[in-house]
Amino acid sequence: MGNSDSKLRFRKAVIQLTTKTQPVEASEDVFWDQFWNDIDLMAQDIFTLVPAAEIRAVREESPSNLATLCYKAVERLVLNADSGCVCERDRQTVLICTRLLTRILPYIFEDPDWRGFFWSTVPKLGKSVDEGEEECTRPLAESLLSAVSDLLFCPDFTVESNFKTSADADIQSIDSCEFIWEAGVGFAQTPPLNYSHDSNRTELLKLLLTCFSEEMYQSPSDTHTLNPWVSFFCSRENRHALPLFTSLLNVVCAYDPIGYGVPYNHLMFSDQRGELAELALQTLIISLEQELSDTHTTADTDYNRNNTSEACLF
Repeated sequence: MGNSDSKLRFRKAVIQLTTKTQPVEASEDVFWDQFWNDIDLMAQDIFTLVPAAEIRAVREESPSNLATLCYKAVERLVLNADSGCVCERDRQTVLICTRLLTRILPYIFEDPDWRGFFWSTVPKLGKSVDEGEEECTRPLAESLLSAVSDLLFCPDFTVESNFKTSADADIQSIDSCEFIWEAGVGFAQTPPLNYSHDSNRTELLKLLLTCFSEEMYQSPSDTHTLNPWVSFFCSRENRHALPLFTSLLNVVCAYDPIGYGVPYNHLMFSDQRGELAELALQTLIISLEQELSDTHTTADTDYNRNNTSEACLF
């Protein structure tokens, strides 16, 4: 019954959004909170209740409302990442916002007029904002990627808490190297298997891969530059870059696809770790492929520059 109520209330919010003819201000939290507060929906429910045609209609007819929806969803992720998702309600809100953004982003990427939306600067979100800072703006994409990275090492949500963490611990002060997902490279301990944590990691990695997919919607002539989503995710500005790559690598290498040795075992029971390993591998491939492309581009540039210099000598 609770799930039916959630579907009804969520669908009602979507209809209100699609029929609004005037912009809804970001400050109207009562309206925007309808999309994630006390909502319990799976990813397939979100995809069903938010049809592609309606996303495109809002994009064309009420672009400011679609932009605000994305902004408010990212804001909610940032705030919950900062607080550490201390209660079940916060964790459910994070999952709903994650699934909603995963649903919406492809329809933003497919429209050339929206291409730079996530890289436009907005007021900084979360507790990291310092009132004394001169620069109080940041691209929305960076806020989103930072929040997702924080949430991938959030105690009791995606990793096990330990004796060093407490309920009121600041997630920004947590050393994520102590919470690597699997034993292997750079980490000797084997964390206990937790299917709930694996499921939450899977949801966040799906959103991460959706962000990385923007390049798929561009023409070949527009893809000569590096993917900014991947560039920021792999950069030093992402404080979790090293433990994230180590976690992804260790999960992939530790996964046993044979399982119990029974043919077609995936038809008999759910393999949550298998889905996580697949998404971890895809994330690694995309990230490393960009690094290789960057290296080859630099090498080709240096080669052409050298050849030009030699030609000038003759």
